[in-house]
Amino acid sequence: MRALYLSANLANAWVLLAVLAGSFVMQFALAEPPCPLCVMQRIAMMMAVLGPCQTLVAAEREGLTPRTIGLGAGIAVLASLLGAAISIRQILLHILPGDPGFGGAAMGYHLYTWAAIAFTCNIAAAGAQLVGLRWFAGAPAAPAPGARTTMAALAVVLVANILSVIAEAGWAWKLPDNPTGYLLFG
Repeated sequence: MRALYLSANLANAWVLLAVLAGSFVMQFALAEPPCPLCVMQRIAMMMAVLGPCQTLVAAEREGLTPRTIGLGAGIAVLASLLGAAISIRQILLHILPGDPGFGGAAMGYHLYTWAAIAFTCNIAAAGAQLVGLRWFAGAPAAPAPGARTTMAALAVVLVANILSVIAEAGWAWKLPDNPTGYLLFG
């Protein structure tokens, strides 16, 4: 049961990291810089990845305790609620008929709609972890495969987002509302 639980946490973290990587592909391959709401969704998604990562790293040190599982799931839920609120705000901004939305679409939906779906699924996954707390807790400490690699990938995504925002905003303190390029380079 312990291996299944840790694998689910690892998969959860990598799915969220894949969504973040997809947003980078849209940003650079399709030349669509993120708007301020998109950047806030990315920040919330990186915070949501911290939940499963915290559980994976803490499982190595102290095992799967109710505290470890609850803390990781709590971080994921709070960050996902924040991200879902931001995503829903952006969806509501573009809900009028005839509004093309912001940016291009991936598989028929804009990235902010995909973000809302990802945040909702992450809340459901964290809830399932909390429901199964009694079955998963109590396992002895052992290395969680992929925990350090996942944390390193999160660090890379974090640094890439910081550099991306600096490039987009230039040396200004405010991101452009409807970005069309990178102020640092132009």
